[in-house]
Amino acid sequence: MSMAEAVRVGRRRDVPERRLSWFFGVCLLLSWVPWIVLGVVGANVDEGAGALVFGLAASGPSLAALVMWLRYRRTDRMPRQVTWSLRWPLVAVVLGAAPPITAALLLGVDGIPAHASSVIAGAGGPLGALAYTLIAGPLSEEFGWRGYLQPRLRRYSGRIAVTGIIGAAWGLWHLPLFFLDGTGQHDKGLISLEGLLFFLGLFPLTYTILFVSERLRGGVWAAVLVHAAWNLTEELVPALSATGLWVEFFLTTLIAVSVGLIWRRSPQL
Repeated sequence: MSMAEAVRVGRRRDVPERRLSWFFGVCLLLSWVPWIVLGVVGANVDEGAGALVFGLAASGPSLAALVMWLRYRRTDRMPRQVTWSLRWPLVAVVLGAAPPITAALLLGVDGIPAHASSVIAGAGGPLGALAYTLIAGPLSEEFGWRGYLQPRLRRYSGRIAVTGIIGAAWGLWHLPLFFLDGTGQHDKGLISLEGLLFFLGLFPLTYTILFVSERLRGGVWAAVLVHAAWNLTEELVPALSATGLWVEFFLTTLIAVSVGLIWRRSPQL
């Protein structure tokens, strides 16, 4: 490759990289600013206007993806990512739900049925719990992280690098929630074992989502299913001890390593 060709390639690469930086900047602007304001004024994020603002801010990743798509839709086209089949939905749900459920089964289920019943009742029944689980996290985030950011990063970066970038970005995006009363992250605490494992667990979970969305060709919808299965089972069968937290993290990592080995040995499943 000549020097001129190398410069042209570098320039072509710089353009989408700048756009990805813009995406993350817009994402943080749409999410962090409202969350910080809610925290400063001490708003109740569980009801009323506070809940509405909180929900819109939680949609920052997907809204940022929409903004970028509207701005660059003519020059930033991506190939079709989804092949419809029964395989990837089933795999996505199983891989997302497996760590919390397995940890609960290994460590005992005392008190979990009562807790799960309370969660479902609080959400207005099974359909309410399912709807909330899909909207609060999966649909509000995944069109940004896995629908927009992931396939564009994969143009230039390998699986491990993309996992590191998205895992770090995903964790950073959650940071203000640790200071916002009424959120699950605030209950965990930033400087705590729960907080540490929350951040660390995002990396193996990101790799697993990459596997089902790219290798199994489930696209962003597979990511939504993994995220939803994880969130729902985490709510219904939470890790109630430090041992449970470590077991859940170990299982999440084990799944990521396992699908990585499968991907390496069978690139074309």
